[in-house]
Amino acid sequence: MTLYFAPVGDIEIAYMVDGPRSAPAVLMGHCFCADQRFWGPHLAACEGFRTIRFDTRGHGQSGRSDGPYSLAQIALDVVGLMDHLELRQAHYVGVSMGGMVGQTLGIEYPKRLLSLTLLNTTPRYSDAQRDLWRERADAVLAHGIEPIHGDLMRRWFTDEALAADLPGVRYIAEVVRTFDRRSFASVTAAMCELNTVDCLPAISAPTLVVAAPDDPGVPRDVSEMLSNRIPDASLHWLHPARHLASLEHPDVFNGLLRAHLAAWPRRN
Repeated sequence: MTLYFAPVGDIEIAYMVDGPRSAPAVLMGHCFCADQRFWGPHLAACEGFRTIRFDTRGHGQSGRSDGPYSLAQIALDVVGLMDHLELRQAHYVGVSMGGMVGQTLGIEYPKRLLSLTLLNTTPRYSDAQRDLWRERADAVLAHGIEPIHGDLMRRWFTDEALAADLPGVRYIAEVVRTFDRRSFASVTAAMCELNTVDCLPAISAPTLVVAAPDDPGVPRDVSEMLSNRIPDASLHWLHPARHLASLEHPDVFNGLLRAHLAAWPRRN
């Protein structure tokens, strides 16, 4: 597959394209520390669509500008990519950090979205979560990511998934281990500013929320609040799973995503 580069603002965004050019587009935003390869197991859900997987600013092969970053900046990168590809509208699918960007898009650029899928994501961090992420960022800047690698993996996957060494586990273990420490701190700053709670009712795109009841990063009541505050959103659970639930249950998630995309192929 060919990796393309779009000039967007002060950087280039790396992306890959699958599917027919004339089909409705699906933009796929990965989680923190990952890259566009996250979505490989989920391409089957997008058959018949034009799927654009991209590396978020500071990730993968995309540019790494000076930080800290902001969610508004990262969302504007997505809009810039859409403009580069001459996409007036697209479906957007985002996991964790990518879901934070999806919420921002739904609030700030509602006319650009055909639909929205939010996977294992939160509309805000608690004070304790913000403190934890800032401590992690400081530690990574000082010592690299290896000292916290195991802790991240245990938060993101169940013990059973880790023991089974699932393909998604192997991928995340590899990509996180090589993640740039400066990007870790820059993107952490963006995530720590998150608070979309009061703006969620402004999201007009048909929204699918997929969560895990045992996600340590997004408690069950937070997922329910996210779904309840977005008009007409639907909520579905993946279990057993932790934070990267779709990589533990790719077939179940693919079925949910396929049905959601098929229900909203066009939007006036």
